[in-house]
Order: sequence, then structure tokens, then C-alpha cells
Amino acid sequence: MHRRSWEELPTELRQAIEAECGTVLRAEAPSAGRNSTFAAFLHTVDGTVFVKGVPDYDRLVTVHEHEIQINSRLRDAVRDAPRLLWTVQTEGWLLAGYEIVPGEHADLTPGSPDVPAVVEALSRLAQQLTPSPAPGVSPLSKRYARLAGWQWLADHHVDQLDAWEKQHLDLLLHFDDEVPSILPGYSLVHGDIHQLNLLVHGDQVRLIDWAWSRTGPPWVDAALLVPRLIAEGREPAEAERLVSDTWGMQHTKSAVESLIVV
Repeated sequence: MHRRSWEELPTELRQAIEAECGTVLRAEAPSAGRNSTFAAFLHTVDGTVFVKGVPDYDRLVTVHEHEIQINSRLRDAVRDAPRLLWTVQTEGWLLAGYEIVPGEHADLTPGSPDVPAVVEALSRLAQQLTPSPAPGVSPLSKRYARLAGWQWLADHHVDQLDAWEKQHLDLLLHFDDEVPSILPGYSLVHGDIHQLNLLVHGDQVRLIDWAWSRTGPPWVDAALLVPRLIAEGREPAEAERLVSDTWGMQHTKSAVESLIVV
């Protein structure tokens, strides 16, 4: 996606943004993110704000609308997500302004002090977002059933699977069929847990980019952290142990254990 600069935005759109946040002195592009045609830290006479969005015709406009809807509900529900400050919809664009979140992307390597803080934040969020404060959000089970990732790989890229995946492909396809049956729930789950969406500042962790959030069981986000921990060098058993005491895992532990491959 081609990222527009501040200067490339229509004049009337820039004026509408400055009416919300103050005269822009400098625009700074973020180091990550790929789902916004415009994304920038706007340094203004009144402070700094993070702004992102897309043109109305962009296929991802519904994703941004969803994130705006979610963040408007999170504003009063939790402290571990950035606050939505305002939205601007004019000149064929939808843009949202969010508070600046201090910190660095989480370090999930073994021994990192970020890991306990991340686990604690995901546990706290699971409790605070059960039940979901955002009505009408699509269920995660529906999204997963539509993806069917292993079936897609088997149909289109079986040559790219490694030896273990090919040997266990029938089991993985079975999981594709079975997983949606354990995903119904009434918690709001982030659904996209990885280092770039976890900002750590001291002992505070903020979870950003709620564009892919859905409703589901409260253990989902802790479970999604497990493969990230494994990818950073932990043994699977250790990664599972690190999240086993989170609020969400403790409240629906039997469903998770039914998927564990011994």
C-alpha cells in the first residue's frame, strides 16, 4: 500500500485535522503498520497525536470503521489501550486521531522483563473485556471458519510444507474443522497478538491496533501469545506455562486443553 505523506493530503482534509489537534508543525511516519494509506505522528502546537486512515473507497475502510467503533468503547472500559480522541470524515477520507502511547515494541525473548508485564496485561484485559463492552461485534468463530488456513495450504501450497507438517496434515486439517466449535464466547478479544502491537513502557503495557478484534472466549489472546514466545526461543511447554495462570486461561482451561497435541 502506498503511504501518503501529510503534504499529499487534500488541503481541506488537513484543515479539518488541524481543527481537531492544532496546527501541524511536523509529521513523522511510523516504523510499522501497513493497513493505512495515511499514518503519522503529527507534532502540533498543542502536542502530538497519532493519526491514521484510508480513503472512503479503500477496501480496508470497513476495518478502520471497526477499529474506531472498538476504540470508542475501550475508552471507558480499559487503560491498556490507546484512547480514541476524534475522527474526521471529509474529502473522501476517514481518519482517526489516537493518543500517543509511549514505549517500545515488546521484547519476547527468554529472560526479557517485558514478558511478565505482557502476560499480566493480557490477563487483566481478558477480565476487563468479559463481557464485551462493544455490542454487535462479529464472532471469532466465524472468522476462523472462513480462513481454514491449513486447508488452504493443502490445496494451494502443499509443496511449501515441511516434513512434520506433511506428516501431520490430516491432524491439522481436523483442527481446522474443530477449532471454530470452541471459539464461541462473549469476551472482546484483540485477535492479533504480536510484538508490534505490544508497546512496553516500564511496567506498563499498551495493546494497540484493535482492527481485527472479535468476540470469543477470554483465553484467546493469551493463547495467541504462545507461538510468539516459541518463535523467540522458548520450548512449547514453557511458553504454555507462562500464560497458564492468566484470567482467561483459568476460566476456560478445559477448552484449551482439548486442543493440545501430546
